[in-house]
Amino acid sequence: MVSKIVYWVATIGFCAVYALSVFTYVSDPAGAAAGYDAVGYPTYLVQMMIVVKLAGIAAVLVRRPVWLAQLAYAGFFYHLILAFSAHIASGVPGFEVAIVLFVLVVLSWLSQNAARSTPAAYVPDWFERWR
Repeated sequence: MVSKIVYWVATIGFCAVYALSVFTYVSDPAGAAAGYDAVGYPTYLVQMMIVVKLAGIAAVLVRRPVWLAQLAYAGFFYHLILAFSAHIASGVPGFEVAIVLFVLVVLSWLSQNAARSTPAAYVPDWFERWR
């Protein structure tokens, strides 16, 4: 039971923040582009990230096929590492959000096999004892 709670709190938490960022990109594209420019990324990435983030959220929540969800987890993992390093290198505040989201993504990934019926390959069974 604990593993299911950890999984769903972490998963809904990071998916909600990613969905909020998509909403922000759509509702204020100029502000999103300015944010990307401030940390040193090209502004054309904003439109691509709208699609990629929505696809990643859908893949993690639907989880069919499982390998696609694992690819989405990898994408979130690398995105958060890049976000953290971009904020640190540019001096723009906000790296703390990347750290919190990183923890939520890792917790979601680690607890998914204990909480979902179809297991994913290469996920350690750390949460199996709390199933």
